[in-house]
Amino acid sequence: MPNVPSRRNVKVLTDAIAALESGTGVSAMFLTKRYGAFTIDGTAFISASVKTLTVGGRSIEQNLKPHKSLQALRALEPSDGETADEAPGIEQDLTAPAVAHGDLISVLFVDPAYGPFTVTGVAVASTVSDVVLVGGWFVSRAGTTAPRVVSVEVLAASGTHEYPLPARIVSWGEDTEGATEY
Repeated sequence: MPNVPSRRNVKVLTDAIAALESGTGVSAMFLTKRYGAFTIDGTAFISASVKTLTVGGRSIEQNLKPHKSLQALRALEPSDGETADEAPGIEQDLTAPAVAHGDLISVLFVDPAYGPFTVTGVAVASTVSDVVLVGGWFVSRAGTTAPRVVSVEVLAASGTHEYPLPARIVSWGEDTEGATEY
């Protein structure tokens, strides 16, 4: 996972968004208080419900302006990422490793609406319902792998990587966007 840019370049992001077409493979980096920094590699689609470009269910833009949480965006070459056409052949790995709060992980998900996509970031555990998430997506609950998870790779254990550790989730509350953006 690349480092979060020290300052987000809104003009570069706006230009990158303007050049995207629905169906393009992208790598998008986001930064939020609840989930920290994470990347989503997948296919960008125009969401039927919110009419914006999304990747892995997360908005990239709003009215062709970068979403507040978007930090970096680049188009992927076809060989760099998964495509929606590959989804039918992907099978879930039921032997996924245990993931702890603070581990740096990379998780391949397949969702009927978004196809296959990979989320890479710091695992965030909830004390509310014994779940572990990455970038807002459930990885496991009570030690059982979430249904949309295909594979999990622990890239670095908690405390052995340079990425900031988000706080444990202690309340789902009424917050929007997983506790406001930075």
